[in-house]
Amino acid sequence: MTDKQLMKPGDRDAVLAALVAKYPDAFIAAIGSNGMFAPMPREVTETGLRPIEGASSMLGLIVDDDQRLVIDAWSRVVAEGVASCLVHLKAAPDCRVRMHFVDATHRYGVHIAIINGSGLSADLTLLPEVVRPRLVTMIKNQVSVVTEVGAEIGPLLGWTPAELVGQRTLELVHPGDQQRAIASWMDMLGTPHGSARRVRLRHLHRDGHTVWFEVTNHNYLADPGDPRVVAEMLDISDEMAAQEAVRAAEQLMRRLTETIPLSILQVTHEGRITFLNERAARQVKAQVGDVLSQAVLEATEPVDRPVVERALAGVLTGQDTDLEYGHREPGAGNRRIRANLRALADDSGTVTGAIVCLADVTEEASLRETLWRQATFDALTGCHNRAATVAALQDALTTPDRHAGTAVIFLDLNSFKPINDRYGHAAGDLLLSQVATSLRGSVPSGAVVGRIGGDEFVAVCRDIGGRESAERIGADLLAALSAARVQVDGGTLVPQASLGVAWSAYGGGNPDELLAQADAAMYAMKRSRSGSRALDLTPVAG
Repeated sequence: MTDKQLMKPGDRDAVLAALVAKYPDAFIAAIGSNGMFAPMPREVTETGLRPIEGASSMLGLIVDDDQRLVIDAWSRVVAEGVASCLVHLKAAPDCRVRMHFVDATHRYGVHIAIINGSGLSADLTLLPEVVRPRLVTMIKNQVSVVTEVGAEIGPLLGWTPAELVGQRTLELVHPGDQQRAIASWMDMLGTPHGSARRVRLRHLHRDGHTVWFEVTNHNYLADPGDPRVVAEMLDISDEMAAQEAVRAAEQLMRRLTETIPLSILQVTHEGRITFLNERAARQVKAQVGDVLSQAVLEATEPVDRPVVERALAGVLTGQDTDLEYGHREPGAGNRRIRANLRALADDSGTVTGAIVCLADVTEEASLRETLWRQATFDALTGCHNRAATVAALQDALTTPDRHAGTAVIFLDLNSFKPINDRYGHAAGDLLLSQVATSLRGSVPSGAVVGRIGGDEFVAVCRDIGGRESAERIGADLLAALSAARVQVDGGTLVPQASLGVAWSAYGGGNPDELLAQADAAMYAMKRSRSGSRALDLTPVAG
């Protein structure tokens, strides 16, 4: 903003006077051009408002979430002459107060800040933030005895300067760091005049807790008038605590990755491994620095390599992926691996690498296959069961891949019950298995043969041009059954069946209707007992 937008001095005086008159119980402070609190002018003290003492700035009085509001208001008062904002004080965080700023530099040489609000009780005290020093200077002689130390040592280590003068600084150092302190001191003694050596050491506070300092010892022992070592001691406890938190988190991650039954790897945005647990090292035969894709693809089944390669490349562009693939492991045969790939990104969204988790799911995949087969196929004949057959018919009728039409052929064995009664159920089961084998060998490629009842079978054939084609398929099935032979008790059984056909063009009909039509046609044939479709199941001498 330009100077032309700054409120006139007289108008700013009027705003300040109005605020003082309207809020006689408010808090007031003077602020210098640098935004820090300044000594209060006598005229401002005489307003009778409650002075804010001991704080360094307004930011120290408010909750952290509101600091941006105060910074914005300060920018406005500098540019325009007056500003205000609503904030929450640390002393009364549940109370919302208004903070006013008025540029009074033309009159008092400072800006004036006034805080008012309904929640500011008469006995409320605005406690300033406690600013703990971070740096203290200590003077030592040639044997590291303290000769002088700054007053900051009190807030930092709890000792007064008088208590430390005459003491050896080694007594302040944590026992675990004393050897490092001695080595650094001896190294410093061997340096030229004016040189310095830096070391990080834990020091013991008066109450026993540990404080980290970065100590820089400057060697002035060669000064004939004042031989000394000047130590600048910088409190780095916050930094070391943050580093320790990172180390603890890394250790936790490493320990977790070693206990969970997964292979875990981390890679850079270039795909090079930066971390892998022991299980991953054994599984992919890799180490830190290797290219992950090369290590993984080398053991991947050839048929799965293209999809695995795309997934590994994709995650490095931000595409998370889950997949399964075949893995060849020497001594363990072919395994199934589930891979979960997750991209890592910085705050700007730029991909910085990825995490890859690999799990051996061979047994799980085998169980899934077993359960799928149990849910899909008839255990005796190997044909689809009723539910799977209906699902195949539904798919044929509704698939987006257009085709000529769908044929449903319904077969019911003739005289099956007498076979069970005369020869036993083992013979009946053998006959059903032979029938299933004959039917599956005679249907067109891609057709599904299902057993939907005790001696009832259904063939679902897609891409069939019309009913006549469906009838020809039915005739082929009957011929295949007539050619089959089952040896039982020295005799030969020839399976025969009654058959019904239904057909629907692509996009028409529904599974229940087609099955019902084929079933009705089969029963009509069974009742008529005419032609090759009504042949009895008859034992024939071998």
